[in-house]
Amino acid sequence: MSNAPVIDDLLYSVGPDTPHVVTVSLGEVFSLSIPDASGNQVRPGVTVDAIDPARLFPVAGPVGVAGVDIGDALGIAVIGVRPSSRGHVWTRPGLGFRNPGWLACRAFDTETLSTGGRNSRTVPSQLHLGALGVLPASAKESRTLGPHGGNLDVPLLGAGAMLWAPAAVPGGGIFCGDVHAAIGDGELCGTGIEVEAEVDLVATKLASWGLPHPIVMAKHRCWVIGIGADVEEAVAAVLPVAIAAVREATGESEEQAYLLASLLLEIKICQLVNPFASVAISLGAGMDRHLAPDAAWVAYESLAAVHLPRQVAESRSNF
Repeated sequence: MSNAPVIDDLLYSVGPDTPHVVTVSLGEVFSLSIPDASGNQVRPGVTVDAIDPARLFPVAGPVGVAGVDIGDALGIAVIGVRPSSRGHVWTRPGLGFRNPGWLACRAFDTETLSTGGRNSRTVPSQLHLGALGVLPASAKESRTLGPHGGNLDVPLLGAGAMLWAPAAVPGGGIFCGDVHAAIGDGELCGTGIEVEAEVDLVATKLASWGLPHPIVMAKHRCWVIGIGADVEEAVAAVLPVAIAAVREATGESEEQAYLLASLLLEIKICQLVNPFASVAISLGAGMDRHLAPDAAWVAYESLAAVHLPRQVAESRSNF
């Protein structure tokens, strides 16, 4: 378990004027404690009128990082996620793809992830941060997503992964929340298995990387996060990045690189039920190496080498 003090200051909106609760150094581990996405309100048997909307979707932070300037690319590595022993998936009126008129909730043991009952099945584990980012250039609700990161719902953002996002304020202002023990593509009912958790993070920076989209590095792969009003718009936003990466790797014309990118493109649908959709795209055949500069890969792999043993030992330990 991290020896860093655990920060549990909660936010429901984020913006450039949000004060940092603490400032850490580059490379210094810090820990955030987060309720689940309902603010620990939704449980089996709860009624809709008992839920306080003002307590929905809390995030913890923000944490400033000394030496980070506006425009720097801030790399935030997840080195440990310690979930509580119980998580919940739910839907409620106004939430999700179907948008039902009722509330339903199901509890899960976060270790076994079994549905229970006579026809019990096990849900695949995908312990990750649904929301991770830096303070945006303009005020937003904590549940939003954008170039600053935020509520991306990228299941790759578990222990051992790194998010890159551009700092819009001095110090960056890192926040996180919405931890999931598991999630389905698109989060169609509006939630994954939402869980209270403690999270250990560490940050690095690159000063010379103009970063138009959030990027996730995980399991030695690189994924660019596209955001749009729908899936088509989200993919269109980041397709030029993939084409440019193929051109850099092969020296082909833009027309030929477009054809190759189409053949090599990998797409994960992350979020369908928020006001904005999110996708994660990558390139096969090792071409994803060209989606980020060498310095970003060095930073990611260096932090992974230092913190991976702890991450493996701690990420499934409940607090």
